[in-house]
Amino acid sequence: MVTAGYWLGCFISLLVHEAAHVCTGAVFGLRVKRVGITWRGPYIVREQGDALANVIVSAAGPLANVVLAVATWRLSASFGLANLVLGLANLWPTRNSDGGRIISELARLRRSTANVPAASDESEPQVPLPGVSLRV
Repeated sequence: MVTAGYWLGCFISLLVHEAAHVCTGAVFGLRVKRVGITWRGPYIVREQGDALANVIVSAAGPLANVVLAVATWRLSASFGLANLVLGLANLWPTRNSDGGRIISELARLRRSTANVPAASDESEPQVPLPGVSLRV
């Protein structure tokens, strides 16, 4: 039987998840523009940071749920399981999920670093091409 306490625990889990995103974003100086809720659950619209900051902020919510699951498992297995499922489900790379944003930002990060020429001897200039480094 699902009790009011279970639903309260789920609500707390969602708050912790979203608070982790907000707090981690604040560490990177990213402002929250809007907080809302839809049929899919709560969401936050925030400023975009660089790709690495976006990966870390996106991972913060699911990580908070996994930490909460581990920390509370012995006190309440159902609360721990709910947090574990919430954290792992949010890492699944679907559109508009934390996992989807993580994959997208990692791809953006990889694209941005792929165009950086490798370090070389100062006497040998390089011609940077996308993903290629030629010595001339």
